[in-house]
Parts: sequence; structure tokens; C-alpha cells
Amino acid sequence: MSYLIDVIVPGPWWHPLTYESDRPLVPGCRVRVPLGRGRRVGFVLGPAEEQPDLTLRPVEAVLDEGGALDPDLWDLALWMGRAFLCGPGTALQTICPPQVLKGEPLPPSAFPIENASEKTFHETGCFTPWDGERRSVYIRKIEEAVKEGGRALILFPEVRAARRFLDSLPAGLWIGALLWPSVGGKKLWDAWQAVRSGQVNVVVAPPGGVFAPLRPTRVIVEDESSPAYVSQVPPRVPLRSLAGRRALALGAELTLGGRMPSARTYLRTRPYCDVLPDKKRIVFADMRCSFKGEEPGVEGELPLTHSLVVRTLEELRAGRHVLWVLDRRGEAAEVFCGECGRAMRCPRCGGVMRSEERGRRLRCILCGAREDLPSRCPDCQGELWTGRRPGLEALADMAGRLICDCPILLHDAKGRKKPPAPKRPTLILGTRGALSLCDALNVGLVGWLDLDAELRRPEYGARFQAFSMVWESIWRGRDAVGEGERVVVIQSRREGGEWRGLLAQGWKRFWEGELKLRSELDLPPCGLMVQFDLHPSEDREALIRELLEGGFFVMDPGEAALPLWVSAPSVEPVARLLAPRFRILRKNPPRATVWSE
Repeated sequence: MSYLIDVIVPGPWWHPLTYESDRPLVPGCRVRVPLGRGRRVGFVLGPAEEQPDLTLRPVEAVLDEGGALDPDLWDLALWMGRAFLCGPGTALQTICPPQVLKGEPLPPSAFPIENASEKTFHETGCFTPWDGERRSVYIRKIEEAVKEGGRALILFPEVRAARRFLDSLPAGLWIGALLWPSVGGKKLWDAWQAVRSGQVNVVVAPPGGVFAPLRPTRVIVEDESSPAYVSQVPPRVPLRSLAGRRALALGAELTLGGRMPSARTYLRTRPYCDVLPDKKRIVFADMRCSFKGEEPGVEGELPLTHSLVVRTLEELRAGRHVLWVLDRRGEAAEVFCGECGRAMRCPRCGGVMRSEERGRRLRCILCGAREDLPSRCPDCQGELWTGRRPGLEALADMAGRLICDCPILLHDAKGRKKPPAPKRPTLILGTRGALSLCDALNVGLVGWLDLDAELRRPEYGARFQAFSMVWESIWRGRDAVGEGERVVVIQSRREGGEWRGLLAQGWKRFWEGELKLRSELDLPPCGLMVQFDLHPSEDREALIRELLEGGFFVMDPGEAALPLWVSAPSVEPVARLLAPRFRILRKNPPRATVWSE
């Protein structure tokens, strides 16, 4: 007797393929199946829903007697594929190490399959600006979980923060704890096998550790409002939402913490902001009264106010480090032809290319692709290249002319290794990622050079990004009251009255005003926004027509290289419209990103 089964083949396709089997197969087990002229490892979805009108090919080998993943991870993959329009095949590619997808033997899971309905899912919050206070709460919760014979998973937005927390654990917890790797390859495979086989009861991890095969009884998400929980590469899924989904499925306790809550968390739980900053230490500097720093070959000025320069020199002389933040890497944020005006775009994704290495190299701000700056413009063959909006490399030259007799360090936020601590008081230049230095260094001043640029970003979350960055710079690295006091200087072309009030009254005041505006416009978390990144071969106009006929509100920026945006009440109607574009024979399907907060 033969059985018809549906198999998910990892990849961008949304639809399973149907094969014949000589026996029933357990959902989630891996099988080797023919596909085209080759063979692939797939995951059994279950019995086929209908008989295809064609000759079916048989399953060649069954690789697992039971599910390859624990039930909560298997259900998470299916839910992730539906909820975030990436499909179960892409979800499995994201969750599983490559060795699982290649069919390598798996160690048996050491964790019993417990009935989550017998447990009670419970959510708590830990929103306080003091890093030491949150750390103590997390350690206590982990100790309680281990004492009860359970397991704990704690996520951090940065691998360095995860490593510091692991080092702070008491000896009794440290022995059974593991730092989840931030890279793939052998390190990830070794960690995956160690966790699955029961050698570990505490996983301390960067965002990707949400997929650790641990079956935790306590899940903690530190700094849960951080944008680092959304990957910059597809599929762009909010991993903190997946952490909550796992906790709910397992009946675990979920703790969301940080210096301030995310939009969705505040809307759902309304936590209270009980610690406010010292207003005297937040300084607004008018950029209209400043030194007009310029860089040859780069259009635009980078003003440095008198207040920022004077306070920087004071802090350096007092023996404290100073951090200047500009969220633009490279020498110029954009490169264009000075003769015809053609802007350089990434050949891979169409993103803006910034200038690096003194104008010799270009790098995409979206996907990170690098290439040499061509000698001539592809359109007009002109040889005059010009930059717009000075970046960090240009800032380093300007700072060197104003801040003398002091080391100036250009911080690399992408560095894998921990940078050596400066031995002398140093002016450090970096993007938002440089705020992590506040954890280890005595930073007496943080200067925001162009906060207005954050507010000008064409994104509904621009105000939150600006507020959260400044809020983080006030508190980060401070464990208790009175410790690590620092000044925050905000350069702005505005008078700063509104922002003075928001920062003085805390994130409760900010979220009340922000969520009122988002509710009126049906923006996340009060509604859903779906972003479509289209391949050049996609018929953009045809997709827009389909979306409009389906009753969706479509926002088209008018440039082929930029994504489409769609406002939708839920993902289901969008999924039904898109489904034909994700069949296995369809090439270059669009990439969909669901923004829910």
C-alpha cells in the first residue's frame, strides 16, 4: 500500500511537494526526495491533502523515525512561515543549522515532551534604566529555573552583551551555561548538538539563539525594543516575537526587559516609567551656530557646535572618554556623478552605495555588498564623482582639526573581537553601535551630531529610533543611582522644546503621544505594514494592480529600486494574493517583510 505525503523542501517556495511512501511518516521527520535531476532533503508536512493529477515520485530514504526538531520548534517554523510571509521552507532554513538540512544524523533530544497545557504561560516585565538591577533580576530568575529542574534561555541584542552577562553568572550556573555562537559553521553545529543532547541548561545568546533546541522553562529577552532583533538580511523576522511564541507554546515564563519597552509591549502591558534623567545633563546645541566642517569632494556640511567642542575638551581633560555618534559610516553617505547626477546603486539589491576608503570603494547601506568605484560613469562616461552628506571618515578629519593633543578613535561596530580599551582619554567616533563602549569605559559625554537626520528618515518608526538612541546614551553602562553620570549633547536645528519635555518625562510620555498618532494612521503596532522588495524581472505595475484590486492601500515611492509598501489588517489576505508567486517553478519571487511594531 502506498501513502501520499506532502514534503516541505527548504527554499523560498511556500507550497509543499507530494511524494509516495510505502508507509505513514511522522510530521517533521526528514526524508530524501528526488527534485528535478537531483535530490534534496525535505521535511514531512503530513498526509497529502489532495491527489495530484500526475505521476508521483517515491521518497528515496527516511532519515528520522521521529521529528527532526522538537515539537515547539517545528510548530514555530510553520507559524513563522505563515505569520511573516516567508514560507515554511525559508523558516526551516533559518531555524536549522546547515548540517540538519543536509541530512546528517542527529543526537536524540534529551528533553521530555511535556504538555504545555499543564503549565501556565506567564509574562513579566523588567523595565528599569539601571543595568545592574536588570542583571540581578535575570540571574535570580535563571537560578530559580535551574533549581526547579528547568532550563533558561536569555537573549541579548549584541553578542558582546551576551558574553559579559555569561561572565557575570555565579559559578554554579556558569558550569551548565553556553554562549550561543553568532556565526554558523562548526561552532553553531557543536553548540546545537550540545544543547539538544542535554549538556546545557542555560543558553545565553545573541538574537539567533532563539532557535536553540533547549525547550526552556524561562525565556528572557533583554533590551527587547532594540532593532537588532530584526535581521538586516531576509527573512526580516522580529526574533523577540518568536521568543514570545516559543514561551507561549511551552507554557514557560517570559520576561521582557530593557531600558524602555517596545511599542507592542507598551500597548499590551502599559508598564510604568519610574526613573527619569537629570534635566541638567541633557544639553541641546543649536546647529545654526556652529563650526561649518567641510570635506573636499563631499557636498554638505557637518556642523560642530561650540557647546559640543568645549564640553568635549572639558571631559577629556577630566580623564573621561567622549563618544560622538553619527549614524552614517564611510566618507560620504551617497556617491553620484557630478556631470549627469546619476547616483551609484547596489547591483545586487538597488540600495544606496556609500563611499569608503577615501573614495576608492563603495558599500551598499542595505546588503553590505562592496565594489570598486568605477573610473567612469556608466551613463555619461563622466569622470567626476562627488559625495553627499559627510560620514564618519570625513568626521575624523574634521575632529582632528578641532580637538588637538587627544587620541581620536574610529569605532568599528561590526568588529567580531572586543577592541582594546583606550589607555588615555579618547574621543571615539561611531554609529549607534558604539554605545556598547559605555559598558566597559568611563564615558563622560555622548554627543549626537545630527539627530535631525534620524527624524528625517522615511520610516514610521523614525521618532522611536531617535528617542530610544538618546535614552540609551543617557543610561547605558550605569548600574546604580549616581554611577557613571554623563552629559548628553544633542545637536539640532530645532529648538528642542518638544524633545526636552519627552526626555524629561520619560518613555511613558513618548509612547502615549506616538501610539496615539500611529492608531490614527493604522501604523504598527495598531496595524500591519508589508514591505515588498521586487526583483528587476518582476512586473511591478502588474503587482500594484493586483494589490489595488484586492482592496489594499499601496504606497509606491516611484523608483524601481525602492520597495512597495502595503497597509493590511492581517497577513492572511496578503498571503492569498501572493501565493501563486511562490510556487516552485516561479523564479525570483518578491521578498515580503511584515512590520508589526
